[in-house]
Amino acid sequence: MTGYRPSTKIVSTILVALAMTVSLPVKISQAEELKLTLATGISPKVPTGWIIENYLPEKLKQYSEGRIVPNVHGNKSLCSEHKCVEQALLGQIDIGTTSSGNIGSFGTTFDILNLPYIFKDTAGAQKVTNGWLAKELQKRGIAEMKVHVLAIYPSFGFRNLDNNIREVRVPSDLKGIKIRVTKTATEFNLIKAWGGVPVPYDWGQLYEGLQTKVVNGMYIPDAYVAARKFYEVAPYITRVGGAWNPHIIFMAQKRYEELPEWARTVIDRVAAELQEEAWAIDEEWKAKAMTQLDGNTQIYTPTPEEFKLWYKGAPDAWEAVKGSYDPVLATRALKEQGLDSLLADLQAKGLL
Repeated sequence: MTGYRPSTKIVSTILVALAMTVSLPVKISQAEELKLTLATGISPKVPTGWIIENYLPEKLKQYSEGRIVPNVHGNKSLCSEHKCVEQALLGQIDIGTTSSGNIGSFGTTFDILNLPYIFKDTAGAQKVTNGWLAKELQKRGIAEMKVHVLAIYPSFGFRNLDNNIREVRVPSDLKGIKIRVTKTATEFNLIKAWGGVPVPYDWGQLYEGLQTKVVNGMYIPDAYVAARKFYEVAPYITRVGGAWNPHIIFMAQKRYEELPEWARTVIDRVAAELQEEAWAIDEEWKAKAMTQLDGNTQIYTPTPEEFKLWYKGAPDAWEAVKGSYDPVLATRALKEQGLDSLLADLQAKGLL
């Protein structure tokens, strides 16, 4: 029995169909499309929220020539703070944000950023974190938390005390006032050293918590009070400073390593630009937000003698978390900024 041979007409029809299929236009960008889910619990009224919802998506699309397709979830619609870290590690989101305080529930790598008065001012924080410290923390974040840090940047500067009970001038005025803190032992112990009652509390529920007085106050930058209208439920502000408020944009290290090389190159480029540009972005947003405090808050700035009382709480907080920070890194940061007085106090107590 001879094998079946299609007729010339059938063969021609098949060839024409194949030719038509091959000639269909195929966009390279569609063929290599990569969807990335970006999430934050921060409001778009705060630069971190804007960075996730606008800055990163636009840059990722631009530098990938459309191959990266961002799926954005802002303003706690998918996760908030430490929950974003959890979801990234579980593979539920690709890029997330958290404060340096709330990532503390996953390890101690970033605790050094929360140490009171380790940064002299914004310029000092920028000098240190844009250089050697960021690189060192990125390396340690991978080793300890399996987290790949894209950028460490400012979020409205330094923290101050806010409450809805009374004007606070000196630490003893904090007695009995419940202050919401992040999930870091450093902040917890600083508030405790000042005489307040530290209460770990979810950021996404903070307005309601203040409104119902489950908590009475918080330790956050003034511009957050303005942007989130916290002055409606906590009008007293005391400018004690001390703790810088950095935010971290991150991925799970596993997810980062799974990406194709071209995508990692794009993400690295965007992250490096953000690390540099975020400081100017933050200052611009901070200036706009601060105008809302006028007439809505009662702000108190401690006198030099009163400030010394607040400063005394710093070594106590450092001592309470001894072992969670690298004394070599902390010493280098203090020396580079000329913070000799704090350095001497900490060395006298055997903390460095």
